[in-house]
Amino acid sequence: MSKATPANPGRAFIAHDKAVSVVRMYLQMATVGAVLGTLLYSASMALFLSHYVSGPIPETRVFGGQAHLTVRPDSRRLPLLPMLKYFVSLNPRNYIKFQQSGEGETEPVERELQLFFRRAKVPREVYRQGIQLITHARIEELRWMAPLTLLFFPVFGVAYFWLFRKLNRQTSDITFVRGTDLTPLAVLKYCLEAAMQREKADGADAPHLELGSIPLPHEVARTHALILGTPGTGKSVSLNNYILTLNRFKATTRNGAKAVIYDVKGEFTGKHFCDEDIIFYPFDVRSVRWSFFNEVLDYPDLDILSTSLYEPPKDSRDAYWYNAARDVFRTGLFYLLKAGRKSNRDIWEFFCQPVGAIREAFQTLPVRETGAIKHIDKTDSNQAASVISILQERLTFFRYLTDSDGPFSFRQFIRNESDRRNLFLMNIRQYDAIFRSLMTFVIDVMTREVLSLPDSYTRRITFLIDEFGSLAKMPSIFDFLTMARSKGGFLTVANQDLGAVADVYGNDKKETFFNNFNLHMVFRINDPTTAEFLAKAFGEREVIKKFQSSQFSPSDLGDRFTVSDQEKLEKVILPTEFQSLPNFHAYLKIANYGLTKVVTPRKYVPVRQPEFLQRDFGLEEMLKEPAPAPDPSRNPEPAARPFRLAP
Repeated sequence: MSKATPANPGRAFIAHDKAVSVVRMYLQMATVGAVLGTLLYSASMALFLSHYVSGPIPETRVFGGQAHLTVRPDSRRLPLLPMLKYFVSLNPRNYIKFQQSGEGETEPVERELQLFFRRAKVPREVYRQGIQLITHARIEELRWMAPLTLLFFPVFGVAYFWLFRKLNRQTSDITFVRGTDLTPLAVLKYCLEAAMQREKADGADAPHLELGSIPLPHEVARTHALILGTPGTGKSVSLNNYILTLNRFKATTRNGAKAVIYDVKGEFTGKHFCDEDIIFYPFDVRSVRWSFFNEVLDYPDLDILSTSLYEPPKDSRDAYWYNAARDVFRTGLFYLLKAGRKSNRDIWEFFCQPVGAIREAFQTLPVRETGAIKHIDKTDSNQAASVISILQERLTFFRYLTDSDGPFSFRQFIRNESDRRNLFLMNIRQYDAIFRSLMTFVIDVMTREVLSLPDSYTRRITFLIDEFGSLAKMPSIFDFLTMARSKGGFLTVANQDLGAVADVYGNDKKETFFNNFNLHMVFRINDPTTAEFLAKAFGEREVIKKFQSSQFSPSDLGDRFTVSDQEKLEKVILPTEFQSLPNFHAYLKIANYGLTKVVTPRKYVPVRQPEFLQRDFGLEEMLKEPAPAPDPSRNPEPAARPFRLAP
């Protein structure tokens, strides 16, 4: 059993010596300050008396039996001592006798004044009148000016201590050498406003977008933006106000401007949806009616759309199964088109058939379209079962689209510049797993369509995606980030952290994803991996730091302070600073303008519409539907052997 060791008693004399040394240094500082103050006061008063109060000394000459005062250009000015004697003699009780001998009420006359008084001694009153005459009575102003000048000492004492305190702070400051550094918010705003003034001078009169409290010049607004932050930190408030400025921009410009808003909570729909806008969400009664085949405009579209739906996930060990499911789906689409069956129900019911029925349908196609049969040729094989399982897993959403056919086309919506409506893609968290692949497919189709448009500087199609990690892997996302700006396509992404990006696209793609955004706004981050990544991505700086050390001694000669310089490479923002940000505080980085810290105003947008209007699918009626009659012309499928689902 171990015995606890008591703590060593504190050595009080160390604190005592330090306190005594500090007091002694302050007393020394006060003494030096008093001496300097006295010298400065004396020099200032001497300068004031010599140039303002003093005057030229006249000479007394007698002409015709009468005395006359004459001032010559080279006449000497009244020295300081007579003025000091005059001022002191204003109070006889405090009079200091300057003469060596105490002879009555006379004053010795200085050599400079003897031509004026014409004698070596004069009565004191005569002496005073002579000084008053030479100074033209300005000497009398010292009666009230002298007491006021004594205020110099307390003012000088305070200023003396304040000056050295400021110098001490400067010696402990960090001197920036090179690299990235935090830009003061006022400087960043000044640069942004200067850019907006230049754009206005060039004829750009459209309102500027705002992110948080920062107005963005058009050159900045025409970039991709990434917003990160945990729930409750102010991210949604910033996005809501950003959408308001998007709508103001759209209302005042005649150019093609629209927004595609991906909403996982219904918040953006409830606050910004207008009657002329569009909602697409099969579970909402306001959803636009859409058919999958509306997106098939030409033969290559079958491959493009199938690729969008069957992109292999990041952690897939073998992409063959997804490629095989894509080929089967693409061939099925061709079969349905050839048969004139173009409804969503036709797609769902066709791929719900047994594998043998799908294979038989494919065998009716031209030879060039039958390549997918090899994946399901043996209908009772593990391979065929795995391919069909993956194929149907990505098509689950069609179950809820069987009676939602309509004329709307996402590709035509993007291509039609006269259609300036906003499109709200909802995917409420309660059901997000059902429509994850559908919403990913829809966004991928529209971003691909943007890339097919001709270049345009006036077009603006904004994709605002909240909770980017709730979407599956999009094949076109990196092409959109690198090439869409010239087409007028812009992406604003919000997410809690970068972990979801790494989960979907791989850790090696996270940095590429981050670097394709020229505007970053980061609220508090709880994920330490993301915080560490951001600290590195926001850059480092080389600085010179001044380190101060002190030594105290019982003797006066032993007390001293030393300051040394040291070059150091450090992160501009530490990971813990991202993790400890207060709510509504964020770091904002704008390419070519700098990195700063901002506070987002708490401007809450009111709710205008219901966020989500649940659709009734009629479960009771579905339960009463009879099963279809068996087809006697079809042979029953052979019993399938047990199989292992492919990864």
